[in-house]
Amino acid sequence: MKPNAQYIFFDESGKPEIYSSKGTNLVLNGKATKFLVLSAIRSNDQLTLQQKVTEFRLSLLKDSSLLSIFSTAYGLDSFHAQTDYPQVKEKFLAFITTLDVRIDVLIVEKLKCHVPLQQNPGKLYGVMAGQLLRNLIHQVPNTEIIFSRKDSKLQLRNGLVTEVESSRLEYVRTHPKLKSNITLNYQHNPHYTHGGLQIADYIAHVIYQVCENGKRNYYEIIKDKIGAIHDICNRKFYTKNSGTRYL
Repeated sequence: MKPNAQYIFFDESGKPEIYSSKGTNLVLNGKATKFLVLSAIRSNDQLTLQQKVTEFRLSLLKDSSLLSIFSTAYGLDSFHAQTDYPQVKEKFLAFITTLDVRIDVLIVEKLKCHVPLQQNPGKLYGVMAGQLLRNLIHQVPNTEIIFSRKDSKLQLRNGLVTEVESSRLEYVRTHPKLKSNITLNYQHNPHYTHGGLQIADYIAHVIYQVCENGKRNYYEIIKDKIGAIHDICNRKFYTKNSGTRYL
């Protein structure tokens, strides 16, 4: 573990696409999500975090109340909110509340974005990722950002980093008191490679379910652990210490 370091694990739920290749508005036609939700999980000790998530996952495999749901088709190789059984979701979310992590969320109501962003899903994702990360990056001298990415295309990875860096540098320009002498590293890994990414996956999924489908049951488990929620298109910002909750 590096001294004075933080690790930010990043994932999303929902898709940034709005229009088809033929110009059809997929959101209005019910063929694309109305919301994109981004989550950032911060930890100062990524090795301990990985160890704890791994140990918890192994403990569930021995949990007598869950044995009947495990099979060759579902062996809980890693946590994934979209496919995990409800019993596993509840236990993992409760477990997350015990961890020494900080959670920040950005909600994007896609049809309220600027038109150029609506027409470019890659740029929309990158710009919004930058909006969430730009201040978090400057909390300590050394920051490593780990994006959960299924694709391995270099162009897509570089485009994402370019947009995040653009947002960060603009934020530094307008906030001269920020720590600017920092070491910053970007990584792109599949979600199963680290527990921090699996937590980011769960948080984004839970908030997305509230925004897109009005489903609050899993959110009620984790809501008090979330440090901040930024509803960017509606210009609303909520923090854990504000005394009010957004969702």
